[in-house]
Amino acid sequence: MGEFGTIAVGDTRRRLSFFVMVLAWSRQMYVEFTLSQTMEQFLAAHVNAFNVLGVPKKVMVDNLRCAVLRHPRGEHAEFNPRYLDFARHYGFQIVACAVAKGNEKE
Repeated sequence: MGEFGTIAVGDTRRRLSFFVMVLAWSRQMYVEFTLSQTMEQFLAAHVNAFNVLGVPKKVMVDNLRCAVLRHPRGEHAEFNPRYLDFARHYGFQIVACAVAKGNEKE
């Protein structure tokens, strides 16, 4: 699983984001804090996670825009072409959670 989230940091006006990747079997975790959620940051965080954890066979993502362009309920997800190219390059399969089923990531 790999995705972004946000947390508040005191009274700061900047939003601090974080990228998390958790391996399904071992539950090993990689966390990276960022100031943005751009595609460049998303892909760079993956590379950094892969350097620590290795490249998994599958990466499960929630329906964040960097990974999924559309995912109508009950239909297959349409993945971001840039993320698809990245997945092909690194040799992993992208799996999107069903819409409104974030519990699938657990």
